[in-house]
Amino acid sequence: MALARRRRSLHFVPGGNEKMIAKALTLPADGLILDLEDAVAPDLKEATRPIVTRWLRELDFGGRERWVRMNPIATGLGVADIEMTMAGRPEGYVVPKPRHAGDVRQIVEVLDRLEHRHGLAQGSTKLVLIATETPEGLLNIREVAGASPRIVAVSWGIEDLSAAMGLPRVRDAEGRYLDIPRYARTLCAIVASAAGVDALDTVYTDIADLDGLRRECEDGVAMGFSGKISIHPSQIEVINAAFTPAKAVLDEARELVAAFDEHRRRGVYAFRFKGQMVDAPHLTRALKIIARS
Repeated sequence: MALARRRRSLHFVPGGNEKMIAKALTLPADGLILDLEDAVAPDLKEATRPIVTRWLRELDFGGRERWVRMNPIATGLGVADIEMTMAGRPEGYVVPKPRHAGDVRQIVEVLDRLEHRHGLAQGSTKLVLIATETPEGLLNIREVAGASPRIVAVSWGIEDLSAAMGLPRVRDAEGRYLDIPRYARTLCAIVASAAGVDALDTVYTDIADLDGLRRECEDGVAMGFSGKISIHPSQIEVINAAFTPAKAVLDEARELVAAFDEHRRRGVYAFRFKGQMVDAPHLTRALKIIARS
């Protein structure tokens, strides 16, 4: 599927926190995720749903995408999250902890029913999956990512996965991911590419370490991620800068595409460009850079 929207930065906003949503509406994030899961205490979830619905219906999001992170479908809370907030017509739902394709299909059945009820176009409500938060979900990530054409992005998470597996730590002394999170991150990037959807890198929890965030974003770009989820306002500008191609890189990509057009008219599909031999994969890479810009 074509990448229709730029999703460099999706920013979490705790559901029900009026101060934080007011702040979020001033931030340069490409999208906001109104969180009904981890940021809301179990005894407050029912009361928070109508608040999030009111935000969706009444607040001016200024062109930012409007997402709701529902509770996992396996908890029994996720269906009520969708039923209550669908009246606000969000772009879609961020799906935590999908275990297998059946979880996604169950959510799709709910969306099909509610879109009809609310007069929405069938299939218009999209999904972003956080597909590695359980060991089962990590093992099934390929089938999960391809479970519905509603899916527009796949992300990964390590905090819940590490808790489920009892991992004492997920990074080494230099701050680099250890083997299991590195495996989950790599699979996320590959599976998203295979499915033709956005790959979104997971949150960076050390909110004071913007240099570390910048390095992790640069690694994410090198791995094919198109954006990253943020948890603090100070992270957004760093993320946006990293996932926006530099002017020199963009100019070179456009120059390469023009060179391919010129050579193609002469029947040449491999040629020398700035000292290097280039062919079809280089064109594909250049077109993706232009699309990201």
